[in-house]
Amino acid sequence: MTAKTAKKNQTSESDWLKKDSNHFELKSPHDRLRLLGKFWPVNEPRAVILFVHGSGEHSGRYKHVAEFFNEHKVACVTYDLRGHGVSGGERGFTPSSDALFIDLECVVNFVRSNFSHAKPLVLYAHGTGCSICIAHILKRSDRLLDYQYLILSTPSICLKMRPTRTLFFIARAFSNLSPHLRLPIEGNMHNVYTNDEAMVTAYRTDPLVHDRWPARSLCVFLELGHLLETTPVQFSVPVLVQHGKDDTVTPFETIKKWKEERVKGDDVELKIWPDHMHELHNDVGRINVLNYALEWILKHLDSNQNQQQEH
Repeated sequence: MTAKTAKKNQTSESDWLKKDSNHFELKSPHDRLRLLGKFWPVNEPRAVILFVHGSGEHSGRYKHVAEFFNEHKVACVTYDLRGHGVSGGERGFTPSSDALFIDLECVVNFVRSNFSHAKPLVLYAHGTGCSICIAHILKRSDRLLDYQYLILSTPSICLKMRPTRTLFFIARAFSNLSPHLRLPIEGNMHNVYTNDEAMVTAYRTDPLVHDRWPARSLCVFLELGHLLETTPVQFSVPVLVQHGKDDTVTPFETIKKWKEERVKGDDVELKIWPDHMHELHNDVGRINVLNYALEWILKHLDSNQNQQQEH
């Protein structure tokens, strides 16, 4: 990180802490690294949503999403992944998948203890955040998270740019020899993930958005991607998968195939959105996407309440 970038991040962090009375700070049990987040409360919430953002971005980009759900009596919690936003760690660096899983467990347990209590908890993940949540089920089955519903927004599985054996070899080699080396991977600053030009501009000028792929991080996510593509996953909670038909990161056809061949569960819905790209919640027409997610949540809450009354 350059001195200029570090100063910019420090300034953003200082402003964030100063302006936000609902922020919280945790120490990851993995390595004591600092994780920062924010609670978006409402009076008598029907449920609580915990957002798990994607690679290269930060939780502040979900402000309008949290505010939307707040308007409908759903409380929200956001947090920055390690190496992202205002959380600690080298920008973009992920030491291992276990670090991500332990961080997520830490945040979920904190939310359960301090915010959601007896209220249903919804995990709302985007992009590589989906990979973290799904892979947690596969790799940490002995430490299942206490949530009741899962929303996967354009999961970064079965990518359009297929990783070759050569890329795997190079990533693993550098991951071991020089884990912090930034590899020449074209990423966030070069791609367009939304059809809203204002959102694209905001994204590319956001000081907390980064375009860093250290060798270790690339290796971690390549291996997670391979795991998810090749391993069946059993969901024990209702799941809503939303995907943009024009997504340039993960083609919707591959997500349909993944759902048909790898996904098991009693209640898993796939919703494909025509004329939408990777960031559904930032696209033109995002209100329809958010309303659909809200209605899905409320439908399941009502169904669960009716079942409890019958018993």
